[in-house]
Amino acid sequence: MLDEVRRRLHPRRLRNSGKRAKQALRKAGLAPKGPVYGRLADVGRAVPIPPRARVVLSTALLRRPGRISVPIDRMLLGAQGGWTAREFAERTDDLLWPSTRVIDGPHVDLLRLAGSTDEEILASPYGRMARRCVDAGGHYFGARTNSEIVAVARRFLSGDRDDERRPAQSGRSDPILVAPIRGSDHYQVLDGHHRLARAFARGETTARVVTKWMPVTTPLQDLLLRMSWLDGTKELYQPIDGPELAKSWTTVRRCTDRLEKMTKLLAERGVTGSYLDVASCYGWFVAEMGHAGFDAQGLERDPLAVPLGRAAYGLREGQIGTGDAVELLAYSDQTYDVVSCFSLLHHFVLGRGSVGPEALVKLLDRATGKVLFIDTGQENEAWFRTSLAGWNAGTIASFLRQHTTFTEITDLGPDDDAHPPYADNYGRHLFACIRT
Repeated sequence: MLDEVRRRLHPRRLRNSGKRAKQALRKAGLAPKGPVYGRLADVGRAVPIPPRARVVLSTALLRRPGRISVPIDRMLLGAQGGWTAREFAERTDDLLWPSTRVIDGPHVDLLRLAGSTDEEILASPYGRMARRCVDAGGHYFGARTNSEIVAVARRFLSGDRDDERRPAQSGRSDPILVAPIRGSDHYQVLDGHHRLARAFARGETTARVVTKWMPVTTPLQDLLLRMSWLDGTKELYQPIDGPELAKSWTTVRRCTDRLEKMTKLLAERGVTGSYLDVASCYGWFVAEMGHAGFDAQGLERDPLAVPLGRAAYGLREGQIGTGDAVELLAYSDQTYDVVSCFSLLHHFVLGRGSVGPEALVKLLDRATGKVLFIDTGQENEAWFRTSLAGWNAGTIASFLRQHTTFTEITDLGPDDDAHPPYADNYGRHLFACIRT
């Protein structure tokens, strides 16, 4: 069977995924079709417009008239060092910068460091943020050296720097400027981080702000929408903690129910060691199994999962390999103590894979040293009632017994994902295939 699979495939081995992912990001860009304010702002900054004319243009055409009150905890970090939030995220390789609330950011953190030494300020999130601006080729309010960065921080701590900008000649400071985030009740700060931090430190819960007409998207939203299997839908297949995702993005699969069943069985059987998640999606299971003490890795076809996993879950470089799962498994002789494969098998049953379902489970069997966890779409789901008729927990268990060499096939029960808007779907049984 393995030789047959190899004859049908071109040789491909696991490569350094980080480099490929970065190339894909540069080639594809972070902004999806639709709201493009961030990109327009980046281009607009390069247009040689006199400063006074630029202010008039921004005030007259791009800002909504008047001010509104916005909860401070709904403000997300934005423009820094003269760059838009997207530019700053790209230049500093910090995907989640624009997905961080101001109240959790470096400006608020700095206000807790009154009386600290210069070294402590430089080592703080605020100092590191300023240093990143400089290292990326810019400056932080004119500061380029460590001593100048400390001076900027101490002016803020002393109350001399309440505004990002110098007061206008009229004697009034510029307003706190924000942009609404597409599909969210949060806002991205364009100007006013220090003032918002100080207001929050005073115990204020809202701020009067001026908003832009055009909504923005965050790099996290953009990257998720570019995932090859999402087709532009606002769905999360694994949990991601992003404030701007809470309102409009549905977490389709909660994952925690399957993880609890897995870790319980592994603890009962005394299984430790290495772990591989095949079709690892964003990398949530890889991260969680790593936290549980396993040497965890993943395989995912979409290279965009690599920067997402690094940012969202703290995965290290090279922890997720990218490519076709069948090819990668066929040309690797490595085995793992524990392997998981979620929501992949039914695609092969439906004829969408490069090989048959029997070949896939044989490859998974071959890669597994002790325990394989697997689930698959089933006939009880509305979207599979016809196409997967007869494919239920009983037939799946029989299929696994027939086409693998495991000595024990245990049904751990259905998942807990059959909730609106998917009340008629999911409820997929998790099977533990155990080698004793």
